[in-house]
Amino acid sequence: MDRENTANWISRSRRGKESEVFYELAQKLPLPHNVTSHLDKASIMRLTISYLRMRKLLSSDDSEKENELESQLNSFYLKALEGFLMVLSEDGDMVYLSENVGKSMGLTQFDLTGHSIFEFSHPCDHEELREMLVHRTGSKKTKEQNTERSFFLRMKCTLTSRGRTVNIKSATWKVLHCAGHVRVQERGEGLGDSGFKEPPLTYLVLICEPIPHPSNIEVPLDSKTFLSRHTLDMKFSYCDERITELMGYEPDDLLNRSVYEYYHALDSDHLTKTHHNLFAKGQATTGQYRMLAKKGGFVWVETQATVIYNPKNSQPQCIVCVNYVLSGIVEGDVVLSLQQTMTEPKAEEKENQEMEDKASEVDILKLFKPESLKCPMESPDLYDKLKEEPEALTVLAPAAGDTIISLDFNNSDSDMQLLKEVPLYNDVMLPSSSEKLPISLSPLTPSDSGPDLNKLETGAEDFPFSSASDRVEVGTFPLLGPPPHRAAISSTTESCLQRC
Repeated sequence: MDRENTANWISRSRRGKESEVFYELAQKLPLPHNVTSHLDKASIMRLTISYLRMRKLLSSDDSEKENELESQLNSFYLKALEGFLMVLSEDGDMVYLSENVGKSMGLTQFDLTGHSIFEFSHPCDHEELREMLVHRTGSKKTKEQNTERSFFLRMKCTLTSRGRTVNIKSATWKVLHCAGHVRVQERGEGLGDSGFKEPPLTYLVLICEPIPHPSNIEVPLDSKTFLSRHTLDMKFSYCDERITELMGYEPDDLLNRSVYEYYHALDSDHLTKTHHNLFAKGQATTGQYRMLAKKGGFVWVETQATVIYNPKNSQPQCIVCVNYVLSGIVEGDVVLSLQQTMTEPKAEEKENQEMEDKASEVDILKLFKPESLKCPMESPDLYDKLKEEPEALTVLAPAAGDTIISLDFNNSDSDMQLLKEVPLYNDVMLPSSSEKLPISLSPLTPSDSGPDLNKLETGAEDFPFSSASDRVEVGTFPLLGPPPHRAAISSTTESCLQRC
């Protein structure tokens, strides 16, 4: 019994000392007390190893200590990020994660730090992830090292669409856009225990941004953002009306057209790779690329694309894109595609209609030029010309707001100048008084004869037209002017007509 009691006492003493060591070790960690007091021994060891790795990585920097202002600015970096910061070792261990990882993934910083990234990532992404962790040196010719990394990773997420946290066993996959670079840490100049120089340690520093689902976007879209929906072959099935103001396209112009027709040729390969990731992982972001404007040039755009699945059979149904326009139209006078040279049918039809209207107006003007008014009597008169084109009479009909011109033959030079400036086809017969015509007039034919107007009152001597043209002009007044109940002329003109 004494030996048993002694063994138990020794075992309790050893466990007690071990617990004291782990407790002291936990107190050394840069963590709040309410966190360290609930950590088990395995978690303490895991966090301690990660802390020592991170401290060694940061101690290799020769940068000066940050001042108070830089320290304050650093505290705002995490708030400005739409994701979280993650540092991975060459083996895939999560050496460090920022505190805001819980807002994006639901899992806390202490739940993930020290664990392998392969335990929380999708199995289909492991091969691509291993390629990103490997650091390949440049060739002897270039001696350039490619340290930049950009890829899409699916990780476990315990957050629901309503913001609740569920158990890790019920976690779903969330697509993260991971972008960063490889950091190489050189070992000391001394030899290792084996007598050989140890290879440098590599770490992958990433900023991971989750791609929001279109149904979970709470912030209203601004005027520089438009939504679009596509079929599985990337043809437009819907587009927001904001694209008209941003790029010049009408939504109907894009329907059933492939989105590749509007990509800049130099960005097609990059976007094709992005679309492959989209169909493989369900979500993707394109980064900055160029999209062609309607009348020439391009705009810089960034797109977040999401595959929408049918809830009944879980098959992909369509693709919804949130497009952020980052610039105005660049190089608007440069044509980059045949689509930018094509005229829409509606616009072409409108342009043809305008040309026809303009041509008809020009024809009417020709009828009232002095050359046509001074033509001999043997030629067709104005009445016959207008009779051949009855549509022209609708243009000559008076309308509200037209200019009123008095038919006084004793007008001054300034009045004649005003008469020349006003278009003759714009209601020249609008009445100037309330008197009604006492007689009905009929058009004169070339065979009709009449007295010479030069033998009438002296006030008519200043009238510049010849007698032949005057007879034609007077005879056609009822046809060109307003209806009989609105027509009126001056007393001088009335006496001339009665004598005729």
